[in-house]
Amino acid sequence: MNGLEAVAAYTRAGGPVMIPLIAVSLLMWQLVAMKTLWLFRVRRYPLRIAEALDWMTVREGAPEVGPEGSRTAILAYFMASRTGDPEADRILWEVAVRRQLSRLGRYLPAIRVLGAVAPLLGLLGTVGGMVETFHVIGFQGTGNSQALASGIQEALITTQTGLLIAIPGLFAGQVLTQKVREIQGQLMVFHRAVDQWLTAS
Repeated sequence: MNGLEAVAAYTRAGGPVMIPLIAVSLLMWQLVAMKTLWLFRVRRYPLRIAEALDWMTVREGAPEVGPEGSRTAILAYFMASRTGDPEADRILWEVAVRRQLSRLGRYLPAIRVLGAVAPLLGLLGTVGGMVETFHVIGFQGTGNSQALASGIQEALITTQTGLLIAIPGLFAGQVLTQKVREIQGQLMVFHRAVDQWLTAS
């Protein structure tokens, strides 16, 4: 039996609840991968405060926009909307920063929800397996060990699968949340530095 056949047999043994469990797992890890790639790009192409002030002081237009949520995207939005009025520009800068801060947490709530849903689906499969077991006992007694084992197997497999999805998924979601908080802190430092420059200019 090769790997695919083993997975197919495992899925069949787990019963119908395995289908939504697999769907939850695939969606959750797709979101984790997308968020991880985004974080990698943002960290790889940072925009220093001195570079941002240089753009504002001696250049016109907007810089080439980097990854969404980066400092470059904030600066690009600000430069494209800049009026030249100090008070209006400070408001625009605030809007540019808040606009990006609101996007930093994208996908994280969905990852946490999917991680929490997985063990609940596993529990649903457990209940279904035990119902099937008691159904067999009610009609055939305890003499049909193969039929009893099928229901118990379904209950255990769905529980195991739900936990195997939830534990690493919630851990990944927590790690990503911590990384996003670090970026939020760095963006607030960036925001305050440029805001002070705009106030003084």
